[in-house]
Amino acid sequence: MSIELAPSHKIGLPIASPLIAGGGAFGFADEYSPLAGETRFSRFGAFITNPLTLRPRSPANKQHVVPFPGGALIHTGLPNPGLSAAIRDYEHKWEGLGCPVIVHIAATTSGEVAACAEKLERVESVAGIEIGFRDDESLAEVETMLRAAVQLARQPVIVSLPQARALAFARMAEKVGAQVVTATAPPRGTMHHNGELVSGRLYGPALLPQTLSIVRELKTQTALPIIGAGGVHTKDDVEAMLAAGATAVMVDSVAWVEGVNGLNVFNGFGK
Repeated sequence: MSIELAPSHKIGLPIASPLIAGGGAFGFADEYSPLAGETRFSRFGAFITNPLTLRPRSPANKQHVVPFPGGALIHTGLPNPGLSAAIRDYEHKWEGLGCPVIVHIAATTSGEVAACAEKLERVESVAGIEIGFRDDESLAEVETMLRAAVQLARQPVIVSLPQARALAFARMAEKVGAQVVTATAPPRGTMHHNGELVSGRLYGPALLPQTLSIVRELKTQTALPIIGAGGVHTKDDVEAMLAAGATAVMVDSVAWVEGVNGLNVFNGFGK
């Protein structure tokens, strides 16, 4: 199977399988390669890195993984070495991963997004840029940041949609010339853990019904290709996401929950 994930872009983003490894579950390159198994990332159509920012970012003072029925709440603070260090350390590894690499940029300011796009423009081993936003980011600022990325990036720009505002962000992505949307970024939640309230991102199969509903609605509202993300743990989940209108499907939390055995259920899918 051959899929053109960004057909409107001058260089496109061809992928050999609809399965995409990402969602912060696989690291920045091959440091989590045992999770991907002996074939590493060649089983996937693409790999999306953990979030990167222009400058280094330290872990949250208190990191948490809090299980709940159907998933887990995860709070890390998005620690990363900064984009320049990531390019230095991982550029050559990205070349040999066996599938296209998409770098996820956590949006902060338009200036930093523009600087990230400029740095990545020169990195041949990066096939796409995914941009994630704070859930409460204003649409005006989203437009400014996206325009900067689209104007400066050599690669296709993918917009990770916050779940609660997916339609508004998708319309903005189409308006400014982005090429793909991811539906959706992990939603935020709060749980009581060890005597305190903990907030973080939610992952797990419990998210699938809501994700399917959003993908289905997005399909009627935008012509952009959709990466369905959230709650995919089986081949049936992948089929359901594709039936709802997704062009490609991200797998994430299954890597944490079931490791290599969980990923093996996807072997050969779509190839």
